[in-house]
Amino acid sequence: MNPDDIDFDKGGGLIAAVVQDAATLQVLMLAYMDRAALDETLESGEATFFSRSRGGRWRKGETSGDRLKVVSVTPDCDGDAVLVRVEPVGNACHLNRVSCFGDADAPGLGRLARLEQTIRDRSDADPSESWTAKLLASGPKRIAQKVGEEGVETALAGPPATRPNWPAKPPT
Repeated sequence: MNPDDIDFDKGGGLIAAVVQDAATLQVLMLAYMDRAALDETLESGEATFFSRSRGGRWRKGETSGDRLKVVSVTPDCDGDAVLVRVEPVGNACHLNRVSCFGDADAPGLGRLARLEQTIRDRSDADPSESWTAKLLASGPKRIAQKVGEEGVETALAGPPATRPNWPAKPPT
């Protein structure tokens, strides 16, 4: 991405930066950048913004430790906003939430990416202290068996077949 292609003049020296989790696609926050914040973001690989209330730059996580590792920065079609895709380390919101847009975790299919992250984190634990680490250490056959068990439980927990219009009939 070339910072020279961004039109900072249109927004009085600032551009909007929509921050999105690269794995789950959940929108985490909306912030603003001036040219220096964009340059620092691109150089450091960590999201840096311009705080309108403080009147200066700040790198996400300077005080909280909740950082945003930048995966990509993509300008919009007008060159006056950017999409910043990140790997969050901690929460994005200053209210100690994953997202500034509510308490909910990643919606829809994004939950699968969050599950993958949780399994990855737990896989490094001591198998005597983590059931997930113990399962992963037991090998592919036992893992497949457990996935099958969970699939059956999920299917049985679904809505009853007597529920009206379920499953929905395809249009004719």
